[in-house]
Amino acid sequence: MSATTSSKSEAGAPDAAAEQPLFRPQVLSEQQTRWLGTVAIKPRLAHRWYAAFSLLIVVAVTATLFMASYTRKARVAGWLVPEQGMIRVHSPRVGVATRLMVREGDTVTAGQALVALSGEERSVAVGETNAQAARELQAQRASLDAEQARAAQSFDQQRAMLVERIAAARAEQDNMVQEIALQKRRVVLARKSEKRLEELKARGFISAQQVQATSEATLDQAGKLRSLERALSSLGRERMALEAELNDMPLKLATQNALVARNTSAIDRELAEVAAKRELLITAPQAGTVTAIHASRGAAVGTGTAILSIVPRGATLEAHLYASSRAIGFVRAQQQVHLRYLAYPYQKFGHYKGTIKSISRTGIEPAELPAQFGAAAGAGKPGEALYRITVTLARQDVTAYGARVPLAPGMQLEADILLERRRLYEWVLDPVYTITGRLGR
Repeated sequence: MSATTSSKSEAGAPDAAAEQPLFRPQVLSEQQTRWLGTVAIKPRLAHRWYAAFSLLIVVAVTATLFMASYTRKARVAGWLVPEQGMIRVHSPRVGVATRLMVREGDTVTAGQALVALSGEERSVAVGETNAQAARELQAQRASLDAEQARAAQSFDQQRAMLVERIAAARAEQDNMVQEIALQKRRVVLARKSEKRLEELKARGFISAQQVQATSEATLDQAGKLRSLERALSSLGRERMALEAELNDMPLKLATQNALVARNTSAIDRELAEVAAKRELLITAPQAGTVTAIHASRGAAVGTGTAILSIVPRGATLEAHLYASSRAIGFVRAQQQVHLRYLAYPYQKFGHYKGTIKSISRTGIEPAELPAQFGAAAGAGKPGEALYRITVTLARQDVTAYGARVPLAPGMQLEADILLERRRLYEWVLDPVYTITGRLGR
């Protein structure tokens, strides 16, 4: 049974092979139609244009990548300030602005009066207290002046009196010297007379009583001489005392004048303080141009209140920009800056150039910046320190509607700092360079 089956399968194999063709029907059909020739597909003209345009795009993109460049910028904010700094004039005390002696744009000199402040106070009892105090102080000042005048007059009188007394004492001394000289001669004569009488007594021509009387007369003359000499000595001491008093008088007068001067100085100081309370003149600390007047006539001002600002004479403006720590990394001196003044929209008036002059080494807290410059303070995150960048302006004015308009201090601005210029392909390959650099490390 199995043998029969095997023989049947062997007999059926050639039949199956005869039924399965060697080539596919498509091949046989192609062979049958070969006499028509091969099929050639001719491209359309549009396809050629598309290919050429694609090639041009590839070439243009490649050329752009290798020839064009892009500059990375850092955008910061700031404002204009004079190179020598802005002089801000503040009120030294509380008061009311009674007079404004300058206007915006006026040129002032150092020491020129700018504003008058009044601090006059009133009371029910005396009215204007400062005025009353000033009147009392002036009365004291007048009293001291009168006292000083009387002292000078008294000095002159006493000096004249002493000079007269000294002259009289000198004359009396001269007379007494002459009288002493005469008295000395009397004493000499009396002694000679006494000596002769002694000789006559020894010869017995006169009595002893006569000699005794002569001796008494001699002693009397000698006593008068000693009295005159004592009087001369006393007169000399009196004269010396008068001369010493005369010599001391200028010192006494100077001491008295110094005391009066101290009292007068104290009164003058009080008068100045009272006058300052009544009306204080605020003067310009430096020559320049007045700008940003904040005070108005009749307005109250407090201690430290900004009244006005002064731009120093001949000052040039520069820009102070403030960059966050994230933007300061690649900022260098001499880099170019494009400035946009907020007062002159760049869409209409364009950009203006500048050059970085210096960069601060330490950060500045946003709280240290003036409150009105919120744009610069908001350049970084809250609490993030800012770095000041000083920029030298290429121009001190802007062109507006064909006219050159000078820039003013305090103008706010925005700026683009040109940090790094690269080819486009370098920016495209920058991630690759970064990865390569990291792998190299």
